[in-house]
Amino acid sequence: MEKFAQVIAGIGSDLDLGVTLHRIVKAAMELTDARCGALVIRASDGTLVSDVHAGIDDRTARRLGDLPVGESLRVEDVSAHPQAAWLHEHDPRMRALLGIPITVQAAHFGDLYLADDRPDSVFSDSQERAVRALASVAAAAIDNARVFERERESARWAKASREITTAVLSGDPQTGPLQLIVNLALQLAGAEQAILLVPSESNLPAQEVNTLVVAATAGRYPAEVIGGHVPVDGSTAGAVARRGIPLITDSFEYPIEGFTDVSERSAIVMPLIADDAVLGVIAVARNPRQQPFSSDYLELVSDFARHAAIALALAANRELALSQQLAQADTVESAVRAAAEELRRLWRARSVLAVTFPAGESSAESTSGAPDLVSVGEPANWDDLSSETRQMLVSLRDGDLLAPNTAWLGTAGIALPHPEGVLVVWIRLAERRPFALEDQTLLTVLAVRLGQSLQRVHQADQERETALALQHAILGPADLPPGFAVRYQAASRPLQVGGDWYDIVGLADGRIALVVGDCVGHGLAAAAVMGQVRSACRALLLDHPSPGAALAGLDRFAARLPGAHCTTAVCAVLNPDTGELVYSSAGHPPPILVYADGTTRTLEDGHTIPLGLRLDRHRPEAHATVPARATLLLYTDGLVERRGSALDQGIARAAALIKGGRDCRLDDLAKQMMSDLAPSGGYQDDVVLLLYRHPAPLELDFPAHVSQLAPSRAALRAWLNRARVAPDQAHDMLVAAGEAVANAIEHGHRNSPEGVISLRATALVHQVRLTIADNGSWKPPQPAADAHRGRGIALMRALMHDIAIRTEAAGTTVDLFARIT
Repeated sequence: MEKFAQVIAGIGSDLDLGVTLHRIVKAAMELTDARCGALVIRASDGTLVSDVHAGIDDRTARRLGDLPVGESLRVEDVSAHPQAAWLHEHDPRMRALLGIPITVQAAHFGDLYLADDRPDSVFSDSQERAVRALASVAAAAIDNARVFERERESARWAKASREITTAVLSGDPQTGPLQLIVNLALQLAGAEQAILLVPSESNLPAQEVNTLVVAATAGRYPAEVIGGHVPVDGSTAGAVARRGIPLITDSFEYPIEGFTDVSERSAIVMPLIADDAVLGVIAVARNPRQQPFSSDYLELVSDFARHAAIALALAANRELALSQQLAQADTVESAVRAAAEELRRLWRARSVLAVTFPAGESSAESTSGAPDLVSVGEPANWDDLSSETRQMLVSLRDGDLLAPNTAWLGTAGIALPHPEGVLVVWIRLAERRPFALEDQTLLTVLAVRLGQSLQRVHQADQERETALALQHAILGPADLPPGFAVRYQAASRPLQVGGDWYDIVGLADGRIALVVGDCVGHGLAAAAVMGQVRSACRALLLDHPSPGAALAGLDRFAARLPGAHCTTAVCAVLNPDTGELVYSSAGHPPPILVYADGTTRTLEDGHTIPLGLRLDRHRPEAHATVPARATLLLYTDGLVERRGSALDQGIARAAALIKGGRDCRLDDLAKQMMSDLAPSGGYQDDVVLLLYRHPAPLELDFPAHVSQLAPSRAALRAWLNRARVAPDQAHDMLVAAGEAVANAIEHGHRNSPEGVISLRATALVHQVRLTIADNGSWKPPQPAADAHRGRGIALMRALMHDIAIRTEAAGTTVDLFARIT
């Protein structure tokens, strides 16, 4: 039983399904001392889907899967078993065999096989019972991993759908977007091959399309597949295009060279239809040895295909290039500039002016000040324009809205509603030609779109201000304790709020609770859920300062709060005096600890599944110590997770930046990390970064009185001990700091004894900095008058590696620097 408890402890500690399956095989082998093991996964009809194994090769594992297990299979001598006799001829020759089925959610998931090649090996009754018990534990772990896998898969498809609607508009609608769609489909489905077919003649209604052509491909055999023709009638791809309904199949009615004639394998076929026009069909196929697509995939890919089709339809309309630019604008001002730049590009104009006239101006030219003016192509200010041009712009403002004015050859102007008044756009073409009727029509359409977008951006701008106020109120404390630095950045535009959060909570016993979490989703909905989860976590910690207990309480809370399922969080309680850390993690990336010598450690213990999935789940705690001058990082996955790269690589990059910034101020290090870890296109996910360096800086403020010398010295001595400064170096610093404090009392406040002195101490890897400041002014030293006085500054210089004294009207500041080992 002790061994059983040991081997099952790690089975469910990781929610990755592949990792969980391998751990099950390893645990069964360790439990029975078997040399070989395999877990063969079966489809609903009993056919073999895939396997994981250890101690044997792929072929042997799949042949094991052909042995029926039933309720159980136990063979003491395989040579005497008719269906397992081949194992006796195997190299190495097997003797004993044990097979146990695994049932997940009342359905047969697969069979666990164990084999041994030692001559006297047999599987005992107790071993069979242990493996059967292990199978029950494994079923729960597999179920949890599959739930998490489905949630993660759904989020990935939804994220790709959002990418399609924006990124596809930036490319050529005949090439770039198609390749983007097929690449995403291949990646998301974890498939072997993907193709995208488009009608041979575009712009035809769905019922009139006769032939589809392979226009983009990803994965295997691109040269063989690209350009292939498929008739709509009599083909699986054509039937999907006509019906507009995705399907899962392992055989195609019409062969597609290089795709369907490779081998029989599971494929999913998705239609791309918008406004009753066939835009394309995506077909994605997995390897024959991969698990077939399940019906759960249909809903995911249907949404993806709908977004892809809509994006392709929009990309085909050139006037929507303006909407693409406006979609990126966060403010009304940036939207006006983006529109002016796009209009200049569209007409290859010499320049474009966009003038915003405030509401309520008289018909005469305003004398209350120059209106806001944006000029692209040629720089200009309102005062630089000729009086004739200014009058013309004012006339456009006072005329009919959305009515193009082309009275001047080679120019066109139009007025449109602006959230704060009227916007006048004036285009100067590169050549003196008439502004044609089709140009006027397009300008009117674009002006309508611009007016609508300005209203949208204005409303979003107001909502963003409200959202930011809400976010700052619920995100985390703005005033941080000494020793901490925090950065937050939301991926959602334009509101810039999301589901990531942090919290730093001072506890009654002097310890500090640290929390970093990540609710699923972005935007206001995720922020609303986040605020409730954060508040609940803070209340739980204040009631009982235990990370494990807090996360266990959050499990029950998250299970009942819509949108809180699968929230991840890491919770820690820090003793700022000793650096002792107790922590627990709910499916969250591990904290990173970088020691003063540059050694790095990821705190991976105390890790279990995300919140709200299992209410009876024990939340373990782990212990660590943050030693002197070490740096601790808590973060969300948006900081380190990148598409196409392992999470470990992102964690290693973050650790390397901390290592390289050990001699930086903590706030500077946080800023540098956010900059260096940002992807080229900016963060695509919400990000929280929380840094702590031990010990926290010492911050003392005390009256300018000689009675404060001893208490301030004692506080500094205790802090230097926490910073692990050598006794002889600490003695020198105490003497130097004492001289600076004494000077501040005696000289800086000789005429204002009610003043206040501040003492600050900060430890970096190789340096301690002490700062003593007062709000008075020192007397110049006069050693000739008294041989025993005026030696304080000289003593400080002798004891410290460097000092700096700044005397200003507001007071005197002394900085003392000492190198430490």
